[in-house]
Amino acid sequence: MLGLLAIFTAVALEVVPPATIPASPEVARSAPPPVAQAAPPLYLILPFGEPGDTDPVLLSATRQFSEDLSQRRVRSALGIPTDAVEAVANAHALCLQNNAAGILVSEMRFAQTKGFNAPQFAVGLVPYVGGVISGIGGLDRTSIHAQYKRFLVDCRGTVIWRTITTAEKVHHGANVAAGLTEISFKAIEEAADQFAARRAQAH
Repeated sequence: MLGLLAIFTAVALEVVPPATIPASPEVARSAPPPVAQAAPPLYLILPFGEPGDTDPVLLSATRQFSEDLSQRRVRSALGIPTDAVEAVANAHALCLQNNAAGILVSEMRFAQTKGFNAPQFAVGLVPYVGGVISGIGGLDRTSIHAQYKRFLVDCRGTVIWRTITTAEKVHHGANVAAGLTEISFKAIEEAADQFAARRAQAH
């Protein structure tokens, strides 16, 4: 009798784990979806040159700037050639049409000097136009210079950032366009570095 009582007592004291109740489909469906991260801002690049300009050096410079920004994880889109003053005046419309956070407006100027004299971009030497530098023979040993200005215009038409970069080299031979492309890429790369750094500091 005592043995049976001991067995019944042990069974009564045995802990039975609670059954796991599966979540109802309604509860599972009510779980909030994961929060999607917003895409980084996109910037509209206005091509170098005036509307209708087909200069290969300027066309290459425009593509290179877009590639440089992409390598630095800055989203950009190429716009159509637009006069800078018109672009600023129509900044709001351009932003809406391209879903852009701002507009990148550029100016590229070239000059050449004999030896290592300082270039004069504003006055004096004739700038590079239409694939030819006039004034000094391209076959001689010539210093060529690029001055690159980049402006960021917000969607209200206000310039909120700007930079000026330069590059130069001593060029030999008649293929001046190749030398100008090289130094324009250097100036553009420096501007892309500065713009990417500005974006990083803003976050």
